[in-house]
Amino acid sequence: MIRHTLSLLLMVGMTAWVGGQTPTALKPQYRAQLYKQNRVVIERLVEKTVTSARTPNDHLKRADGYYKLLFQFNTEITQAIDRKDQARVNELTRHLQTLLDQGLAPTLEDARRQVEGGTGAAEFPVVKDQLLSQLDSLLNTLSEDATAKQSLTGAKDRLLKVRSNP
Repeated sequence: MIRHTLSLLLMVGMTAWVGGQTPTALKPQYRAQLYKQNRVVIERLVEKTVTSARTPNDHLKRADGYYKLLFQFNTEITQAIDRKDQARVNELTRHLQTLLDQGLAPTLEDARRQVEGGTGAAEFPVVKDQLLSQLDSLLNTLSEDATAKQSLTGAKDRLLKVRSNP
């Protein structure tokens, strides 16, 4: 819980600091446009953080909470592809890769350790498979973008390594 809260506060602080830089600062209308584009993703991230804070010791439930977030990234990336906005596709893919590597993978690993004791052992593969299927859907969407697909394939491979019976 503290890790997620501190991460969110750090992100907000860095955003404020970067936004306050005068020589190369983005024009207000462009910042507003970027915020408008990223608003739904930001809201999902905050929602996920709050949900995780409510269940700090239930790692399986926390991992399951990533499904909505992956779905939202899938939706946003698909829209960016449809608009032929490659810069946005790249930006969202980078953020998603970070989320998968630094958020979902450790949470899934914690969930695996949690279910080794028996509670939730049947649910773990179901949750993991649902998350991977959402990621597979996104990889299919990115079939034309080799760079983005490769970075997310690497993240998916790391998730596949998390096994319920090591």
